[in-house]
Amino acid sequence: MQNRTMNKPLLFFAAFLALVFATAGNTHTAEQVSNLEDPLQVIQAYLRAIYARDFVEAYRFISAADRKVRNLDRYVQQRGAFNGFTLEIARKLSASVEIEPQQQKVTADRVQVAVRYRVPEPKKIAPTLLNWDLYRLNSLGAAARRQMLDALEKKQQDHSLEMNEGEERIELVKEANEWRVFLNWAAGVKIPLRLDLSKAGDLEVSLSKQEVVLQPGEVFEIFLKIKNKTKQAVTTRIGHLVEPSDSADYLDFVQCGFLLPVTIPAGAQQEYSGSYILRGSLPEGVRQLNLTYDFRILQ
Repeated sequence: MQNRTMNKPLLFFAAFLALVFATAGNTHTAEQVSNLEDPLQVIQAYLRAIYARDFVEAYRFISAADRKVRNLDRYVQQRGAFNGFTLEIARKLSASVEIEPQQQKVTADRVQVAVRYRVPEPKKIAPTLLNWDLYRLNSLGAAARRQMLDALEKKQQDHSLEMNEGEERIELVKEANEWRVFLNWAAGVKIPLRLDLSKAGDLEVSLSKQEVVLQPGEVFEIFLKIKNKTKQAVTTRIGHLVEPSDSADYLDFVQCGFLLPVTIPAGAQQEYSGSYILRGSLPEGVRQLNLTYDFRILQ
């Protein structure tokens, strides 16, 4: 499973936003948000920080319940924050992030908001920004930096930035008189496991677990017991299907004893193990991945 590159989409909340690793404008600290009692201002500040990969800033707007599960250092390390001039240019661009409420469901201490969003398309602006080459951006001198910021500001002023649009539902909780984004980190990520033996009827297979629930960044291990019910040796290939496919790259092998075809002697039972890590950079809102072991008998 390959790493996602900076030019691939970044999802906000449950497959929220086809984005990239970057881009934004003026800083928006918790103190600078004019009214933390306004859920929409909190949502906008949070999304701008996420878009800019300013995760220290984004953490300010996350609920206390979530912060008990993941501290600031772990969160920032897992998400892969920008720094230096790359962060400055990303903050600059994030000033163009816009949200518009479509629907609100409010209770005493909780609110769900359906928002329509418009965000700059990172791929379209990439040629102006050295194709988001972090090393080159952070190595620019003062004059080159000023020229790049001016070029970006001109695009913002003349509204020539190409934008992506979409819609998402975001939940907030009330803490004292202020609102915070609730991500429900405590629920973890559920990974149900299943077997597909439709092409391997001569095998009997059992799993050590039917499901795992874990936090991004954690490792888990699975054992497969495979029994050959025939009177001759059987060689099988075991495929790994992770769904949904757009999140599959976030589940990586640590080690696996059955990546290559395995041969089970006649009437024998053998056990194999595989260890996986759920990447800390898994997009917010992804609450479940499905892992299927697909068995195929080789002729």
